Amino acid sequence: MFAASICCCGKQGPVPATEAPVRVTGRTMATDDGGITFDWSGVYIDIRFKGTTLYMDVSDTGRNYFNLFVDGEYVGKFETQGEHRRIALFEEKDAGGEHLVRIQKATEGEQGRITVHTFETDGRFLPTKHLARPRYIEFYGDSLTCGYGSESLSGSDPFTIETENCMYSFTALSADHFDADYNMVAHSGRGVVRNYGDARPISDSGTMSQRAWRTFDESDEPLWDFAASQRRPDLIVVTLGTNDFSTSPQPPADAFVEAYRKLVTNIRTAYNEEIPVLCVVHSKYAVDHVTAAVKGLARTAVVDISGDVYNNTTDLGASSHPNRFGHRKIARIVIERMAELTGWK
Repeated sequence: MFAASICCCGKQGPVPATEAPVRVTGRTMATDDGGITFDWSGVYIDIRFKGTTLYMDVSDTGRNYFNLFVDGEYVGKFETQGEHRRIALFEEKDAGGEHLVRIQKATEGEQGRITVHTFETDGRFLPTKHLARPRYIEFYGDSLTCGYGSESLSGSDPFTIETENCMYSFTALSADHFDADYNMVAHSGRGVVRNYGDARPISDSGTMSQRAWRTFDESDEPLWDFAASQRRPDLIVVTLGTNDFSTSPQPPADAFVEAYRKLVTNIRTAYNEEIPVLCVVHSKYAVDHVTAAVKGLARTAVVDISGDVYNNTTDLGASSHPNRFGHRKIARIVIERMAELTGWK
């Protein structure tokens, strides 16, 4: 997360994204020409302005979808693709008052890296620093965290980027419940030591144990600077283990337990704090192993959602992943466990 300068720009014409007083949540990096670049799912940017129009110049190395919110209301999604596309985020000629716009990357890092080059309004930009929510949660996970298939209505549907939307995942729902900002470090199909469908019991590369330290999901470098993060999490949620054990050959239990415990411990060490950790387990094969991995760790809890939390008809989306209705049911259980662990109401 870069530190945006806080200036109320009355300047006409495009303003470099890092010079506008925007609020960015998630792992991003400033480019040499003043842009903001990122690829992780769920990254969001808040822009306040007084005027009748707001435009964004954006590039995408692939094709992604973004959620758009205006004045706290969800408007819908828009697509990004190609170089320097100018997108209208707000156009209301009769509404020259103050407005708040949020854009959020709905799709995963493997779909492409985004660079927001500039923002432009016919009025002026306003400060956003005060918009920070009182709590901050960091999520590490797989497809469940990303909201894979969350907009689909059938478990037999294949995956498409049109039906993946992190805003409907239990992660976003639980964070919103506690009025918390959130960051997703997640990638579908990844495990702690073994990725989905790997022919070997331990994957050579690309696991979340390796990706968790990156600034960009799809790039080994640069590593994320935890010490420079603008905020420290009040809670860490890890949803991993399903892909390790979902197909054969499964990893040795001791290798998984050691790696899982190391991941949790190292994230805490990176922040130099004993942050509470909630381990969400979606696979019945991983429950005992995750429980063993965190045994004895202070301020750590496990919540098992591998049972009959949601149904196998109306609650399923693409590739039999929970859809938005299934995620709501998961969120109810996770929210209750979060409250027990943290003391939040």
